[in-house]
Amino acid sequence: MQSEAVQTFTVIGLRSDVDMSDLFIAGVITGPVSEEFAILETSEEVFTRWAMEFDATDPDSAAEQAYAHCRNGDEEDESHVSGDN
Repeated sequence: MQSEAVQTFTVIGLRSDVDMSDLFIAGVITGPVSEEFAILETSEEVFTRWAMEFDATDPDSAAEQAYAHCRNGDEEDESHVSGDN
């Protein structure tokens, strides 16, 4: 049985400012491009624009990792796409 190749995906979306465990994914892009989203320099009133890279076998697995990351409150190595950049 051949295993699927792992590649880097960038998950982008909105993260709730009220409950930081809430992530609303807008898309998953192949490749390490989270830095490209820094051009979005403002956040919404109740949400922060968010992007982070994950190594996974497919986009759905990358999205699952992103949800788990936010639920667990892991803040290290995050690329928040907000006016703080």
